[in-house]
Amino acid sequence: MPYKWPEKKKVIGTSVPRLDGAFKATGKAKYSFDRNPPGLLFAKILRSPHAHAKIVEIDLKSIETFPGVKATHLIKGVGAELKYGGDEIAAVAAETEEQARDALRAIRVKYEVLPFQWSEEEALKVAPEPKTDEVGKVEDGFAKADVVVEGSYSCPVITHVCLETHGLVAWWKSDEELLLYASTQAVVKTAADVKGDALFKTIPNLKVTCETPYMGGGFGSKFGPDIQGIAAVELARKAKRPVKLMLERDEEHWAAGNRPSAFAKVKIGGTRDGKLVAFDALTYGTGGFSGGAQFPLPYVYGPETSRRKHFNVSVNAGDRRALRAPGHPQSAIVMEQAMDDLIDKLGVDPLEFRIRNIQKTGVFPTLQPIYETEIRLGAERIEWKKHWHPRGDKTPGPLKRGLGCALGTWNGAAGQAQASVTIRPDGGVEAACGTQDLGTGTTTLVPMVAAEILGLGVKDVTGKIGVSSFPPAGGSGGSTSCGGVSLAVGVAAMKALAMLFEKVAPKLGCAPADLRAEAGRIVSSNGKSLSWKDACATLETQPIVGIGDRADKEIQGMSGVGVGGAQFADVTVDIETGQVRINKMVAVADCGLVMNRLLCESQVYGGVIGAINSALFEERRLDPKTGLMLNPDLEWYRVAGHSDLPEIEVHLLDYPERGVIGIGEPPYIPGAAAIANAVANAVGVRVGDLPFSPRRILSALAKK
Repeated sequence: MPYKWPEKKKVIGTSVPRLDGAFKATGKAKYSFDRNPPGLLFAKILRSPHAHAKIVEIDLKSIETFPGVKATHLIKGVGAELKYGGDEIAAVAAETEEQARDALRAIRVKYEVLPFQWSEEEALKVAPEPKTDEVGKVEDGFAKADVVVEGSYSCPVITHVCLETHGLVAWWKSDEELLLYASTQAVVKTAADVKGDALFKTIPNLKVTCETPYMGGGFGSKFGPDIQGIAAVELARKAKRPVKLMLERDEEHWAAGNRPSAFAKVKIGGTRDGKLVAFDALTYGTGGFSGGAQFPLPYVYGPETSRRKHFNVSVNAGDRRALRAPGHPQSAIVMEQAMDDLIDKLGVDPLEFRIRNIQKTGVFPTLQPIYETEIRLGAERIEWKKHWHPRGDKTPGPLKRGLGCALGTWNGAAGQAQASVTIRPDGGVEAACGTQDLGTGTTTLVPMVAAEILGLGVKDVTGKIGVSSFPPAGGSGGSTSCGGVSLAVGVAAMKALAMLFEKVAPKLGCAPADLRAEAGRIVSSNGKSLSWKDACATLETQPIVGIGDRADKEIQGMSGVGVGGAQFADVTVDIETGQVRINKMVAVADCGLVMNRLLCESQVYGGVIGAINSALFEERRLDPKTGLMLNPDLEWYRVAGHSDLPEIEVHLLDYPERGVIGIGEPPYIPGAAAIANAVANAVGVRVGDLPFSPRRILSALAKK
């Protein structure tokens, strides 16, 4: 039968509070860091003290008899190249953390120190040949332009700053059974990666289970066991005792991934009748020792002609990992600032120019009217007509106010997922899926969806997630979990309900097709009904189980792809001190069908806060003399505190006909670009390099 969402929804689209909220607020929730099995050992990792080096000699034997040391594990041996400060060398498990640290300090290592790259500018000089993309003849486009503007824009490498650091607890329950308590965005993949690792894949009948009922943030950086996870598993196997290896804060900054930098020199042209006719960019960036700094351009807007030359450059620093909408925030930062500079010189309406120049290919024709709605609603809520002014606030005094806006887009397709819904004879219902909750609310989503289909309350369904042995689901990334998981659970519930209808129909003297589930009853079109418990009693002793798969070919319109979002910023800049204060942010978001309004709004708030961090504070800084990170902490690597945050207003556009589309990534994308444009509007000069520190603001003003 075809599967689709109910037309009249009772649970979906409402604001259901987090089912795990009380556990988290009271400290009852057990994260991986909280797991302390009997006999637990603590592990630490020896890391490279050099930005680039080769191991000439290493000796672990001398520490094997150290007090408290129970196992050692060599990660990189003689001849291995160490590519950044913090690169993993060896791991030690001991009775206490202090003993493990003491042992690490005693390991004798001889290094051959090698030359290193620390800045994108220097690495660009030795970068491989660039990739060039061109649409149309860009010179012809510039010839048509009434105004041509050139500018430089950049944003630095930033790190993930997960509140719960990377790592896991490894516990061998027997020689063939391993239990992991991991901080991971992918319980199924983490278990599979450990099982498939060269150290363990030869163990016959190895059973690996990963459990993550609670997880303290990943943002794209926690999709497997990583080096530290494999080390913990091996140490636990050698010691025959559970081992906990969770990274410390400096290790998080060094080795747990980052969002790549982006640098761009842009030339852009437009006409006074509102057409974007040419875009030409030289771009480069780095994600670390392997390069990896791709970001799409032109972004959201569709110039008639475009050309881009892009370099991926490598520096001796930890490597990139996905960070909430990989590449897209950088794209918005570059594109929106260039657009705003062009709009300023053209003297045209900033909002109408944006609306007119949305791309015309792919999903953008569908998004065009959505963007227009978002822009007009956001402008109304930020009081654009009242407060916007041409660039440069002329108000007397040092405090200058400005407004800015920016757009973003994301795919948000439904991810792979399977689920089971079990209906028991006593009326109990369980919905299980091998997914995980990063803090986005999946714990609440799973029983919500089942309750909607079965005509029950959310409290009547037990949701079971966070264990790799449940029906498999993909990792939580790319804003794919909500779509994939909700579809899998929804279809599983529909199948289970259909089986229940087969049992109940004879009792009510009707065909199964004449039945519906609502308000805790099974109701027939002939007017007869049974309570949920009485209906389930017809099962006698055997529960029924529906299995749902997001990939089921009979799913019709339950999910979609492609979303658009608009954000507006209202800022005040003190031109004497260079301090930027954000007064208000307005975020208007599209995610198709809104599943849980409260959780969806929470995702948007979180995205806006992340964008504020990247606009005002976050920046990885490397020492030009040593190549080592200068600020691997939370003192000098700043993130926003409560007093730094403005009023944030969120508006969700609900499009049930588009099905479920992810919301995790999109709200992070346009915020920093909107802030950048608001700063330029306030002070009258472009400050092209993020984050907006007082030094950068004052430097730009001095040049003006």
